[in-house]
Amino acid sequence: MKITNIVVRAGRTFNHPYESYSNLKPEVELTATLEDGDDANLAVQKLQAQAEGMVEDHKQGLLKSIEELHNLSERTAEVQGLQRQLQQAQARLEQIRAENPELKLLTQ
Repeated sequence: MKITNIVVRAGRTFNHPYESYSNLKPEVELTATLEDGDDANLAVQKLQAQAEGMVEDHKQGLLKSIEELHNLSERTAEVQGLQRQLQQAQARLEQIRAENPELKLLTQ
């Protein structure tokens, strides 16, 4: 038997770090054509290692991107909350000044 083509697949399934019941599954499929004199077993090992490396790199990239998006989302929510608090404090300050005109002199 002469092997002329090799197809390898690699994939990972892992949980989404911030969502329940959500999985991610990056996959890759590589195909190689053997030439005369190539060792099929060695070619399979090399191709499989390459595929596994590509999938692992992609997984790590996904996790990093998800982490960055999660952090950005948290900071955005925090900024919005702080802005609301600041507006409420400013409104209260104006109310106190309106009720107590003598305090206007202290702040100017």
